[in-house]
Amino acid sequence: MVTDTAPYRYAHYHERTDTPNKVNYDILACVTVGLEAVVKKLAGEVE
Repeated sequence: MVTDTAPYRYAHYHERTDTPNKVNYDILACVTVGLEAVVKKLAGEVE
């Protein structure tokens, strides 16, 4: 998790109802790519 607020935004977080079919993989991929860019920027790898 990027933040500690997931339980407030996603009712299935760490519940038995948290199943793969509830994940929006397109959005997850965009978030992952964005986080990678932020981490690289903070690490000084990108101008």
